[in-house]
Amino acid sequence: MQSVPDFIHNNIWLLLEILACVIFYIGNRYAYQRDQAYAERLRRELVDMEYQTLNTTSDVSAKSKPSYIENVATRNGSGLQPVTEPPYRLPK
Repeated sequence: MQSVPDFIHNNIWLLLEILACVIFYIGNRYAYQRDQAYAERLRRELVDMEYQTLNTTSDVSAKSKPSYIENVATRNGSGLQPVTEPPYRLPK
């Protein structure tokens, strides 16, 4: 039967290789978890930006409606009059 110091001396490279694999595994695991947390944060930011874009698009389309523009023009007293006659083409 071998003693513990003899076992370690005979199998030092195996033990170092196992230790290196364990350290490598732990390091990769923490790096993966960090990357997953970063990806989740980016996904949440993307969803927030999509909602913000939808809200902005809705506001822009509401403010570009002719009725809204007419109300703003009459409220501010800009002197613009709404068109009452239909458009017509000039002869060539």
